[in-house]
Amino acid sequence: MKRKYYLLGSSLITLVFLLTSCASSVKSYSKPDLRIEKGRLGILPFSSNIPEVGNVVSDTIGAHLLASGFNIVDRTHMARLLEEKDISYLEVDSPDYKKIGDITNVRFVLVGNIAFSSATARVVDASTGETLIITIFQPNKIIGSASAVDIGDSLAKSLGKKLTRSTELR
Repeated sequence: MKRKYYLLGSSLITLVFLLTSCASSVKSYSKPDLRIEKGRLGILPFSSNIPEVGNVVSDTIGAHLLASGFNIVDRTHMARLLEEKDISYLEVDSPDYKKIGDITNVRFVLVGNIAFSSATARVVDASTGETLIITIFQPNKIIGSASAVDIGDSLAKSLGKKLTRSTELR
């Protein structure tokens, strides 16, 4: 009987170790010849079932980009400016990006979504609504067990590499 519990316990420990040790996947995509002219990047609050998680992820990405020398407008300032004009930033369509760019004086907008099984971050040209870069984070397990800071760090590193290769956003 003790052997049975020992095997069950060992199996559970092994399973937990395997689930927590697998690497997450982060990929960024853009056009191969992408060239972005210099301009300010506004960060909108990321959508999430738990708003605090979206806020932590967008703030973490903003901190990384700011530390890398990017000219950013943070999510709280962006949200306040848009709320003053009664513009929702939660469900943004292509025509809305032009309004957002005009109101907040940004050239590019960073938007994102945190879901159960993945997280995405997109850099959008405010004047055209065109997505320039998209970064996708897929954890080895469900998002709920990954730290919001870890998700933000992963997205920021991948996004930062793509931005520095293709832009002069600094």
